[in-house]
Parts: sequence; structure tokens; C-alpha cells
Amino acid sequence: MSFFSPNNASPTVCGTTDFSGLLHMVVPASGCTLLLCTEGCAIGSSHFRPVAIRRGTLVPLFAFSRFTIERTSSRFSCRFVEMSDPAIADFTVNFNSPVFWDFLYRHPAFTIEKPAQRLAEEWFGRMEWIVRTFDSEICQQMVYSELHNLFIAIEQRIAQLFPPEVHDEKSAVWSIPDRLNALLDQHIHHERSVKFYASELCLSPDYLNKVCHRLMKTSTKALINDTVIYELKRYLAETDLTVEEIAARMNYDNVSYLCRFFRNATGQSMMEFRRKQR
Repeated sequence: MSFFSPNNASPTVCGTTDFSGLLHMVVPASGCTLLLCTEGCAIGSSHFRPVAIRRGTLVPLFAFSRFTIERTSSRFSCRFVEMSDPAIADFTVNFNSPVFWDFLYRHPAFTIEKPAQRLAEEWFGRMEWIVRTFDSEICQQMVYSELHNLFIAIEQRIAQLFPPEVHDEKSAVWSIPDRLNALLDQHIHHERSVKFYASELCLSPDYLNKVCHRLMKTSTKALINDTVIYELKRYLAETDLTVEEIAARMNYDNVSYLCRFFRNATGQSMMEFRRKQR
């Protein structure tokens, strides 16, 4: 099911959105989703790091991405292509390019050079034409080819614009946020202490905190709290569980504390948030 067009179950969905009614919601990407800002500006969040979006900004999203649009200008608009075919997911996993992935890790949303912005818009237009024109099997083959060519073009342009030393394999330090996010996904329902995650990474809590500040511009504790809020929002938006049942799922004994925690973080009660999502 498409995030932007819920009634469209096609493996590739294209269109334009201003994110009305979709603010603060994580954009899912079972295969790959691409966003291109064509007008206005916005503030987004990628793995809880703020990102600026303006005309010409491209946002590639994958199964491991956690991306939201937090606020937009009055005339904000972006084109999107959602690709959920399993072959697309396999392709992104197997696209073996340290240059490409290291760049996207550091720049999850990046602005395309002005001479190339028209070409990017033409690429999105070509994808819309393919989806509109061809039957499913041929369409998916062409979509796969277009995505592959786009990734190769991005990879080669990165190599041209940045010095070779930038493209070395990620150091152990750069891998820490990825490993931390994986641990948070696995343990957030049971563990919320900095000490636990530092121990799992074989680091001291102080060193882990320094790495988070350096690479993610936030503290380890803030990242843990953001992950809890993300999970609470997911339960509220996607299930009919009561607050008490959600607290049990998240292993909070004190429901009142959890409600205060959510209100302090979001400025609204859990039930207010749920009503706005329905």
C-alpha cells in the first residue's frame, strides 16, 4: 500500500505531495522511495537528525531509513516515487558502493547542482510515464533499469566532486551510529539506559555520548528517548491498543509517567496525537 496514495497497491507509485496530513509520520520504504523538492522548503528529520529541504533537494529512502517531514513552508511541494517491488529491495541491498552509501549516510538529504535539477525532474517525469504507459512486468523492468542508472549517476558524480580520501570505507567510529540504531530497534521495548547500549557496543557511556554528539548532533539519551517516542507514535497511529496496553508493550509500569513523558516530548497527550492521525 502506498504511503502517499493509500488506495494504490501498485509496486511503483508516482506523484506529487505537499505532505498535508503526513507531517511527523515516518515515510516507509519497503524497497526504495525517492523524494525531490520542487517548490518551497521544509525541515525534515533523518534518524532524529534535522535536515533542511529546499528546491532541488533529493531524499533517497530505504527499508532502514527513519525519515519524517516536521514542518513545511506554505508552498512546499515535492515529487515522489515509491518502489515496493522485492527486486528493488534486493537491488538496493546489493548495490555495493562505499562511495554511494558513505555519502548518503553523511547526507541523507542533499541538494542537486542547479544544472542537474532539470534532469532530475525529467527523471521523475519519465518514471511517471513508465508507470502510466506499460503493463506491470515491463514497467517493473524499466523502473529497475531507471533506478540503477540513477544510482550509478549519483555515485559517479560524488566521485567527481569530492576528493578520493572521502570515499574510504567507514571507520569504526562511523559505524557506531548504525550499530546503535540496530540495537535500539532490537531492545527499545526493554532497555532504555545509556549504560546498556554502551556495553553492547563495548564502549564506555561517555565515549558513546561523544560519538553521538559528533556524528548525530545529539546525546545518546536523547536518541534513546526519540526512539521511544517513535515507537509510541507508531502504536498510537497504527493500532487500537489502549494507553495501558501500549505501556505494557513498552514495559512501563507507571502509565502516568509514560503519559507525562509523551506530553513533555510532543506537546500533546497520547490520545490527542491518536485523534490527529485518524
